[in-house]
Amino acid sequence: MKRIHLVSLILLMVLILSNMYSGYINMAVEGLGQSYLFQTKNAEFEFLMMRSKGRDIEMMELQFKDFKEQNPRYSDLSLYRTFKRNPLKFWNWFDYLRNNRYDYPFQEEINQTID
Repeated sequence: MKRIHLVSLILLMVLILSNMYSGYINMAVEGLGQSYLFQTKNAEFEFLMMRSKGRDIEMMELQFKDFKEQNPRYSDLSLYRTFKRNPLKFWNWFDYLRNNRYDYPFQEEINQTID
């Protein structure tokens, strides 16, 4: 019984510490400058969020609002994230729960071709 408690405590500590230092883990695994793509349903509007460049959720929402004001026919559009949560990346679990970039509904990325 003590062994089960010890193993549970160790797993819990690994989970907590990995989520506390998830930024460093992500930098090692995925490199600097992570980016997150947001699109409307048919990709009328796109925004590439790059926190390292200051392109954050607030900037995206402001640009999306301006886009809808300049294009009234798109006033009923919604934004979608094109990146999934990966439950195997347990060091990101806290980020998945607290970060507002995951509040947007998911859709697969729409690749636009340039004619």
